[in-house]
Amino acid sequence: MESTSDPDRRPPVSIVMPTLDERSAIRDCLDSLLAQDYPFVTEILVVDGGSADGTRELAASMDPRVRVVDNPGVTAAAAMNVGLAAAANDLVVRVDSHTIYLPDYVSASVDALFESGADWIGGPMRPVGLTSFGRAVAAVTTSRLGIGNGRFHYATEALDAETVYLGTFDRRIVFDVGGYDERDLQWAAEDQELAFRLRRAGRRIRIDPRIRSWYFPRQTPRSLWRQYENYGMCKASTLRKHRTLPYWRPLVPVALVVGCVGGVAMSAATRQLRWSAIPLGTYTTVLAAGSLVVGADPGVAPHRAAAAYGICHWAYGLGFLRGIGRIATGRPFDSRPRRSRW
Repeated sequence: MESTSDPDRRPPVSIVMPTLDERSAIRDCLDSLLAQDYPFVTEILVVDGGSADGTRELAASMDPRVRVVDNPGVTAAAAMNVGLAAAANDLVVRVDSHTIYLPDYVSASVDALFESGADWIGGPMRPVGLTSFGRAVAAVTTSRLGIGNGRFHYATEALDAETVYLGTFDRRIVFDVGGYDERDLQWAAEDQELAFRLRRAGRRIRIDPRIRSWYFPRQTPRSLWRQYENYGMCKASTLRKHRTLPYWRPLVPVALVVGCVGGVAMSAATRQLRWSAIPLGTYTTVLAAGSLVVGADPGVAPHRAAAAYGICHWAYGLGFLRGIGRIATGRPFDSRPRRSRW
């Protein structure tokens, strides 16, 4: 994208937001988007997959710049394809309804995109917990023990990356690689898989911490388990499509599950406790140490952090293995989510 230093020549922007039953979150999200200081946001497309909770009506009533667009395909991947096709502008800001955006989010995104020469740019994923367990989730998912070296979770300086949270980009680069995949992936795999195809096509993806937003993560153990189990399935579906993984860190939780379960099985078969004691003991020690570190924050209870760590690791690992089972048996992945995702 051609750079410009003249603020009056900055391009118009379309904001695209996939939705499905998001009434509880969408007002605050849209309020933050309507308050953006970038003067050239011409439209906010709420691309809705058939909400039955009043999401569509609420969004349509808020501001003339908000336009509700039907998404017959239901999923976020389908919503992005519909939104990109319907957008009035080539420059697109992809947003999520469970996020609040600081007033300079769009202007910082556009400026960083031009300055860096990157093709896709986004900010770090900054989680905010609303419950005691949610605060533990926020702490765990911004630690390396919780999510490995996924830089978009905790980057403090601008750098090129494998993928980013949400992002700002010229929609033509997405068209060039065939758009978002609506059919062949587990639902919620669309962003990381598209980023993988863009990088293979020679496109640069970049994180810039000046792009600021606040994301509300899962607030209960059950919803966190479902989310991370699905993330594991997502990586398996990407593996099936491309015969490789975008990066290899998903194999760490898989190795944890296989090692611990295998150790227990070996102990049962040989009646020697050491086979299970070594992997389980090592993992428990590391988990306890990590929980104490994030538990130094007075808002994060160490036992809740331990539970969040365990759920992230085990749900992800088991989800990936379930996905491998689907590959081995030729069963399809779930391209559409259940009605409630939260």
